Amino acid sequence: MKKIATNYGLKMFIGFALLFFVAHLLGWSENHYLRILNGFIHITFIYLAIGDYRKTYPESHNNYVSGVSVGIFTSMIGVILFTLSMSAFLTFIDPAFFGRIKAQAPFPAYFNQLTASLFIFVEGVGVSLIGSYLVMRIIDAKRENVIE
Repeated sequence: MKKIATNYGLKMFIGFALLFFVAHLLGWSENHYLRILNGFIHITFIYLAIGDYRKTYPESHNNYVSGVSVGIFTSMIGVILFTLSMSAFLTFIDPAFFGRIKAQAPFPAYFNQLTASLFIFVEGVGVSLIGSYLVMRIIDAKRENVIE
């Protein structure tokens, strides 16, 4: 399980990082609606990880705890690495970018690089929990030929 989760978690992180850095280079990184694309990347790699786990360990079929745990473990690798990289980016690489974000924050006095990174982490955890359960159910339903 750890090998599968690590593999897809690293790919998830690369997807997040590439999306952000391409958007940043194009001047689109301040558009917070692009986070929806992070959701697609997130769910895609959760799906791939759980699907690979189910193929590798067919006895895990209908074991929701193992399926969800693979998705969450995969996500935590990708999300934690992305959170740390964004914290470093906002602090050391482009503090002016953080300044522009902070100016738009509802409570700028309490908004810093740590809290910005915390928001990224919490959002990732939410997607991990909900997405892992839903994806696991979809994969199991496909295996049972309930859906095509």
